[in-house]
Amino acid sequence: MKTIQSSLEGTRATYGYFRESLEPDGFTLSNWDYNGGFLDKKLDDEGMVYLRIPVQVQEGELDGADAWLEMGTPFVLKHVYQQDVEEDIGYISAVGSAAMNQFQEPVDKDGEVEDYWLRKAEAIIRDLENRFE
Repeated sequence: MKTIQSSLEGTRATYGYFRESLEPDGFTLSNWDYNGGFLDKKLDDEGMVYLRIPVQVQEGELDGADAWLEMGTPFVLKHVYQQDVEEDIGYISAVGSAAMNQFQEPVDKDGEVEDYWLRKAEAIIRDLENRFE
């Protein structure tokens, strides 16, 4: 994980405003509860590298469009998944066919973030800083 210092820290707005402003750029709300969560943007096609902006609820409930949120320090996160075949794949029988359980925990939830991904995330953050001035 690598943090990105930015002027987004402390930015306050409603969840509805953040959602409308950031969803077109691929940001989604993740890992949230009523106190806070993360606005995530997938940076790679494999879904291993994310730009994550933490948000804390200041007033209201996070899933409500009128909830007031405050942004924290953005960071880049890389998940590292197993590359070999999983021994226990958890087959599920469903109407004569088998479905494979393809969900697995990352081997490392905080893998090394290469400079390429950090530069890409920093460029996105700079664009957001200009928008939220």
